Amino acid sequence: IVAGLAGLALSGCVPRLVRPTPPVSAAGARAAVAQGRYLEGGQAYQHLARHATGTRRARFLLKAAEALVHAGAIRPAQRELARVTPPLPGPLMAHRDILKAEIHAALRKPRAALREAEAAHRFRRLKPRLLAEIDRVGAQAALSLHRPLIAARDLIEREGLLVSPRRLTANEHALWRSLAGVSTRKLRDLARRYPGTPTAAWARLALAARRYPPHSQRLHAALARWRHRYPKDIPTQAFLTFLLGAKQRLGQAPRAVALLLPLSRSPFAKAARAVEKGFLAMARQDPMPGKPRLFVYDTGAHAKTAVRDYRAAVDRGAQLIVGPLGAAAVDQVVAHVHFRVPTLLLGRTHAPIVHNSEHVPVYQFSLARTEEARQVADRAYLDGHMRAAILYPKSGWGRRMQRAFARRWRHLGGLVTARGSYKPGSTDYVRPVENLLNISQSRARDERLQRILGTPLAFTARRRQDVGFLFLVADAPDARLIKPLLDYDHADNLPVYSTSSVFTGRRDPVYDRDLDGITFGDMPWMLVGNGRTGRLRSALAHAHHYEFRPLGRLYAFGADAEGLAGRLDRLRLGGRYDGLTGALSVRRDGVVRRQLVFAQFRAGLARLVNAPPHTHGLFRPPKPARP
Repeated sequence: IVAGLAGLALSGCVPRLVRPTPPVSAAGARAAVAQGRYLEGGQAYQHLARHATGTRRARFLLKAAEALVHAGAIRPAQRELARVTPPLPGPLMAHRDILKAEIHAALRKPRAALREAEAAHRFRRLKPRLLAEIDRVGAQAALSLHRPLIAARDLIEREGLLVSPRRLTANEHALWRSLAGVSTRKLRDLARRYPGTPTAAWARLALAARRYPPHSQRLHAALARWRHRYPKDIPTQAFLTFLLGAKQRLGQAPRAVALLLPLSRSPFAKAARAVEKGFLAMARQDPMPGKPRLFVYDTGAHAKTAVRDYRAAVDRGAQLIVGPLGAAAVDQVVAHVHFRVPTLLLGRTHAPIVHNSEHVPVYQFSLARTEEARQVADRAYLDGHMRAAILYPKSGWGRRMQRAFARRWRHLGGLVTARGSYKPGSTDYVRPVENLLNISQSRARDERLQRILGTPLAFTARRRQDVGFLFLVADAPDARLIKPLLDYDHADNLPVYSTSSVFTGRRDPVYDRDLDGITFGDMPWMLVGNGRTGRLRSALAHAHHYEFRPLGRLYAFGADAEGLAGRLDRLRLGGRYDGLTGALSVRRDGVVRRQLVFAQFRAGLARLVNAPPHTHGLFRPPKPARP
């Protein structure tokens, strides 16, 4: 009788779940990739590869690896690529070499990337799209190795393979930046050595732009003569418009940069000072001669002031604007400014950006926490989880974070099987945790059985079993109280993921031991102790003032804003910048994407997980004592 009653009481506790399936058609996979849902597309191609053989299987594996590379999932992409074994047709082998090159580039091995790109050229009868990809990857690697002539060669070849006007214009801008690094003597030598070729045409175009000042009749006349001499090599109209209307001498980096920050009379003044110090510190590290002049504008407490200062900076001759900082100021500038010079906004906006007739590029760079939530979803998916629970604070920030995570998780095909909320800063986390895990229902069933039977029963609470992991939205003080409750309520084996908010950045093993087992994403500046990040940690001015402090992330943000300023055209081509806030790339809409690194608390210390080779965290475990 007891067993029967217990069975009736427990029935329905764990719902029957059907594992969601990805779009299993090739058309569905292509659509997912085209819409930027790279992990979902990669999963679909993996599914198709499992049910295919021979060449068809290899093609699906390559497409899966390509989608994972676009998603920033380098290690899983390597695993998929290792399953592609020769012999294969030439186009598939070339595709394999391209992906190897992209993976080497992501792992900061540009020499190996350039070798793989050059190896892909050995195959014949490749489609134009594939050849264009080979040239793109080769140009990226060459630029990383400071070989602008090789990059220009690859981009000139790529020019003749592209059809899309948008891609053509982006390629032309990248080519123009590459030619800026080639000396005048070498440009003249190229024009003489390869007469009648696209190489000579672009070399002579760069020479004309260097010889005559912008907005001059002489430049207009020189371009007219060039167009008559090379009628087949005329760039897109958008690029010619840029060429004739550029404010700086063409082919050169900007001579003046304006930085717009709320440095005084603003609640964000301390944050803005940290951004400014990071920007200036990185500018001093730039080894290139002819550094641009920097104008710093204090936009103050009112967001509308940013509009006035933006216009003043352009009138003063700034050829690149960095700022303003913050969502309100960014929205004001976007709403009231007609962009005339390239701009790197230090914030995100959802309003449409109005360009003038010159199609000036506008970029958006931010430390949006909602983007961290989406990357945590990607990470959990790559770790093999499918069923999520979410615990978040009852606040505007908490609701935004859980919505961003849940939306991304559903796009990946996962299920959210439980949600719960708590009051931040309180001491009563027991009930929210128990309700989330169904511990309260388990105790209620025990009490109900005891009343029915009229006798005490041996009882052990049982948490719900339809949850594969927990996404915890919390800051460090709240997380230190919530994680031990999870362990107490029989969820010590439940994987827990979170964002950078759970990490103070300080070495605090006594207090952070309560966070053991939590995996979280953060920027390299907070987690990585060697490589380029380690060198800059020692070299940048004021860096020691912003180590292990709340404003450290904003200092790194400012340093990366300066690092991006001279690389935006290159990144539009599809490259990456190894920044302090993450691996940075530029999306088609101009938004700068940050790829986080992940760590897990063990013995109270944040230790990197799945880090690139030769990378260690700031807090390494001590070496074992010699026997």
